[in-house]
Amino acid sequence: MKWEKLKPPEPDDPMCCCECDVFQYGCCCDCEDLDEAFNRWLRDKAPKSGCHSFLLGALIDNLEISLVPALVLLPLLMRVAALHYLLGVMILTALPGLVLWLYYATHKRKRRTLFFLTLALYSLAYMYYLFITEIVPRGDVSRVQLCTVTTGMVFTIVSLVWTKRSPGFVSSTPHEEDINGSQSVTGSIQAEVSSSFSGSRSREKWSRCPVCKITRPPRAGHCRTCGVCVQRLDHHCVWINSCVGQGNHRSFLLTLCVFLLTSLYGISLVLHSLCPQQYLVSALFYCPGVYSQSSSALCFTCAWYSVIVTGGLLYLLVSQLANISFNVTEREAQLALRNKTGQSRLWGLAVATGTYSRGFYQNWVDFLTMADASASGKWYLIGFASNGQWFVRHRASMKMGTAMLNATADGDLEISYASLKSDGTCWRMNNLAKKTDMPGKFTYTSWGNENDMRVVDVKYDQYALIHTVKIDGDHPTVVNKLYGREVELSQDLLEKFRQFSLETGILFENIALLPQNGECTAA
Repeated sequence: MKWEKLKPPEPDDPMCCCECDVFQYGCCCDCEDLDEAFNRWLRDKAPKSGCHSFLLGALIDNLEISLVPALVLLPLLMRVAALHYLLGVMILTALPGLVLWLYYATHKRKRRTLFFLTLALYSLAYMYYLFITEIVPRGDVSRVQLCTVTTGMVFTIVSLVWTKRSPGFVSSTPHEEDINGSQSVTGSIQAEVSSSFSGSRSREKWSRCPVCKITRPPRAGHCRTCGVCVQRLDHHCVWINSCVGQGNHRSFLLTLCVFLLTSLYGISLVLHSLCPQQYLVSALFYCPGVYSQSSSALCFTCAWYSVIVTGGLLYLLVSQLANISFNVTEREAQLALRNKTGQSRLWGLAVATGTYSRGFYQNWVDFLTMADASASGKWYLIGFASNGQWFVRHRASMKMGTAMLNATADGDLEISYASLKSDGTCWRMNNLAKKTDMPGKFTYTSWGNENDMRVVDVKYDQYALIHTVKIDGDHPTVVNKLYGREVELSQDLLEKFRQFSLETGILFENIALLPQNGECTAA
């Protein structure tokens, strides 16, 4: 077997444009193309490709209407399988292959698909519906047991929604770029100072994505399916239609655990109601009289269907736990097998690379406490430097404040700054920094002035150095800020901040390390 068939789904090599297409329509790839199709249709213009049903094809492709037969076939197949145990064995054995065939026949050219997520949620809802309508009326399920199953269902869905919020996308940072365009800072000075800050990064094996053209932290990877770089990328899970990365890996495991516990508990209640005289495991293989009634046969068949799904997800959970124990992601394991740099462990459940492993206990500590490598969250303003007259006048009274940063879905940055004044009141300022074409460069308006803000260097769990040029008429003002995740930073970072400020033309006496201060209450 050639390696191409086993190639990891999230490689870092660029994707050629021919891999992102819809051959039967030859015109749409994503929602942007769908919007363009609508615009051309409203303007009564012909599509560029000349296909006759461009708009209809785009709608079918993006709305995934082919999900309908899959959702209709599931309950139909379950009822056919309930007619006889031989039919049940045949259908349940062929069902996984049928699902894969339907997926490849209708969705194999789609980069992202709701097929598996919709099928999983529909199966969950259908099993719960049968439990309520067929098992509960038998009287063998108490209210406490019913509440437990219902709570597990709700908790599973809530955990799934939380998991899909964000896998931890890599934010662009320009420490490797030549930052130019400032009237008071030359590109060579920026690059020199930036490289001095970035020395620790090179030792941590930061890399540049050949597709996104951004610098990413160690263990981050590019997901070809989503088209973005994800922090500590594990894999792209088709069952949740999202990547599993640093931002949602723990909640992904929680979703698996909650679903498995709920499923196993629900299966045990169903088998206990259908076969009260049998042990739980033996009831799956021998349940006298279960096919005498259509309702009991249907519930028994669905119990077997749930066992198959639960078994597959249990294997996934065990392999995930094994990878965490060796401190390796699924992507790293596949690449290690491809490059023959890893060794199989636990009968092939995990691959030990030895790169990040620090022992079983410390590996789990690292996984449970890993920080989100993004700018979002709370920062303390530790250093402030500027030659602006307003800063010179108020420098002596300035104290440390806090900034809350939140990255929007569009890549902009919401900044909320608060500083506690001596009289106990709070001075607050809110800004929306709009991203630009240059990674790490933002623009925002404050006090009627245009501000050009650039992230010179950042280590998301420690510090961030921000360089801003305020345009006030014909007199631009340079402002440098040093933020920290904690109220104290190392002397080396403080000294580098001073050196950077001097290089950008700020006088030594106008470089301030702000004294610690109380924090404002939430607004």
